[in-house]
Amino acid sequence: MSHSSSGERSDCGPDQDGTLVLLAGELNAIGQRLAELGAVLHSRAAGSAPQQTSVPQQPAIQPPQAMPQPPTMPQRQEAWAQQPYGMPPAPPQPTPHAPPYPEMPQPVQAARAPRRLSAGQLTTSRVLAVAGTAVTLLGVVFLLVLAAQQGWLLPQLRVGGGAALGAALVAAAVWVHRRQAGRIGAYALAATGFTAVHLAVVAATSLYGYFPKPAGLGLGLLVAAAGLALADRWRAQSPAVGAVLGSAVCAPMITARPDAMLVGFLLVLQIAATPVQIRRGWRGLTLAAAVPCVLGALVADVWNLVLPRHDGTTLLAVLAVSLLGVVLAAVTAGARRGDDVTAIGLLVASPAPALLSAPMVERVHAGLLAALVAAMLLAVWAVGRFLPAFRELLPSRFTAVAGGAGAVAALQATVTFVDPSAWATALLCEALLLALGAFQLRSSGILLGALCFGVAGFLVSMVHEVPIAALAGLGRAQGIPGVLAGLLIAAVAVLVPAVAVRLGALSREPGGVWALPGMVLLYGSASTIMALVLLVRDDRTGFLTGHILITLSWVGAAIYLLLRGVRLTHLRVAGMVLIAVALAKLFLFDLATLDGFARVVAFLCAGLVLLAAGVRYARLVAAEQSDA
Repeated sequence: MSHSSSGERSDCGPDQDGTLVLLAGELNAIGQRLAELGAVLHSRAAGSAPQQTSVPQQPAIQPPQAMPQPPTMPQRQEAWAQQPYGMPPAPPQPTPHAPPYPEMPQPVQAARAPRRLSAGQLTTSRVLAVAGTAVTLLGVVFLLVLAAQQGWLLPQLRVGGGAALGAALVAAAVWVHRRQAGRIGAYALAATGFTAVHLAVVAATSLYGYFPKPAGLGLGLLVAAAGLALADRWRAQSPAVGAVLGSAVCAPMITARPDAMLVGFLLVLQIAATPVQIRRGWRGLTLAAAVPCVLGALVADVWNLVLPRHDGTTLLAVLAVSLLGVVLAAVTAGARRGDDVTAIGLLVASPAPALLSAPMVERVHAGLLAALVAAMLLAVWAVGRFLPAFRELLPSRFTAVAGGAGAVAALQATVTFVDPSAWATALLCEALLLALGAFQLRSSGILLGALCFGVAGFLVSMVHEVPIAALAGLGRAQGIPGVLAGLLIAAVAVLVPAVAVRLGALSREPGGVWALPGMVLLYGSASTIMALVLLVRDDRTGFLTGHILITLSWVGAAIYLLLRGVRLTHLRVAGMVLIAVALAKLFLFDLATLDGFARVVAFLCAGLVLLAAGVRYARLVAAEQSDA
C-alpha cells in the first residue's frame, strides 16, 4: 500500500512504514508515563502528598491504513532539533473518562553506610591494643628468661619459638588488616610481632652467642626494614614507629656499651627510615628514628669522657651522626614543606653530639670538629638563601635556623681554637666581618649575627683586655691587646648601627635606641686612649694625662658633629648629647679625680675649644640663613 503527503513519495516501503508507526506510538506512550512518574516523585520529594492524577487512556494503535503518513527522515530530524535538549515531551492533558494513575510503590530505602566508631570507642580500642602489646611482650621476655633459668627446651627452640611467635603475630596482623573494623588491632599485632622478633634476635646474639654482634645488628635492621615496608604498604604510622623503636631499644642489648657500633647502627636505622617518612610525611616516624640516634651519640660522648683512653672510631661515628643529621633535616624540609617544624627540631638536635664531644679530644681537633659542623650548617643556610633553585625548596624559617645554628657552632669553634686571652679580639673581628657581609649581601640575619658576636666580644673585653677598672684607676690595661680591643669596640659600635640604617632596620632619627651604641663607642675610644697613654707612661701622671685627652677628644668629636649638623638634625642632636656627656665627665669625674695642674689644663682646654666651636657654629648658622 502506498501513501503520499504533499505530493511527495515516502522514503520507506509499506512494511517499513507500518513498523515505524507502531514504534512511534509505543515511544510516545512511554514518554507520557515517564513524565507522569517524574511529576509524582517530584511532589513526594517536596514533602507534599501527590494527588491522584488521571492518566489519559492510551488509544489503541490504529491499523496502519487509518494512521496518517509518518514524517520523512528530514522532517523527523528537524523536529528533534527544535526540541529543547534533555526535556521530555509535555504530557497531554488528562481526559475526564481516563482511569486514575495507579499508586506507585514506595522507593527502596538506600543501604545505610557503615557506622563509624566514636572517639571514646577508638580511645578504648587504642588503650586495649597498647596494653595487650605491653603484656604480650613482657610475657615473651619472661618466657625467654624463665626458659633459660629452668633449662626448658633447647636454646635453639627458645629462640626459634620467640621468632615463630613474632612471625605468627605479624601474619595475624596481615589477616586482621583485611577487615575494615580491625585496623587498630592489626597495627598492635604487627608492632608486637616485630618487637618479639627483635627480642629473639637479642637472645640469639647476646645470651647464646649464635651470631656475632654485627650479624645480630644486621638481622635487627632487616626486621625493622620489613616493618617499614609493611607500614608503608598499609599507609599506617604505628607499625613503622613500633618496628623502628623496637630495633633502636634492642640494639644496646646487643652491643652492651655505647660504642661506635651502636652509634653507627642507629645512624643506619635513621637513614633506612628516611624514605618512608619523607614519602608519607610521618612526624612520629621522624622522631622515632632521629631521637635514638642523637641520644646514642650523646651517651657515647659521656662514655668516652669516663674512659682513660678516648676511642677515635666513636668520635668519627658521632661526627657522622651530626653531619648526616643536618643533611637529613634539609632533605626532610625540602620534601615535606608543611613539616618544617620537625625538620627544624632535627636540625637543632643533630649538631649537638659533635659540639659536645669537644672535651674528648685536644683543643685543635675540637676546634676543627666545631668548624666542620659550622661549615655544614652555614652551607645549608647559604644554599637556601642565595641559590634560586633551593630558595623555593627550603622554607625560610628552616634556613634562618640553620644560619643561627651555624653561628653558634662558629662561636664554639672560635673559643675552642683561640687562646682565652685573645677571645675578645677574635670575636670582635668576626663581628666586623659579619657586619661587612650583611652590608654586601643586604641580609638582616647576618647583621643579627654580627650584633651577637660584637656583644660577646665586648663583654669578654671588659673582663680581660679593657677592664672598666683601668679607667677608674684601680687596674691596668693590657697594653697592645687593650689598644686593639678598644679600636675594635669603637669600630663595631659605628659599623653595626650604620649597616642597620642602610638596611632599614634602624631609623636615622635620634632616639633612645642610639644611646647604647653611643655609650659603647665612648667606652671603646676612652679605653683606646688610656691604653695608649699607659703604654708610654704607666704611672699616676699617665693616668691623669689619659683622662685629660679623653675629655678633650669627646669635646672635639662633639664639636665636629655640631659643625656637620648645621643642616642635618640627627648629627646636631648627637653633638649636643656628646657635649653634655663631656661636660658631665669634666665636672663629675675630672674635677674630683684630677689634681693641680692637670685639672687646670683640662678646664682651660675644654673651655677654649668650646668657645672656638661656638664662634664657628654661629658663623655657619648665619651663612645658612643668608643663603636661605
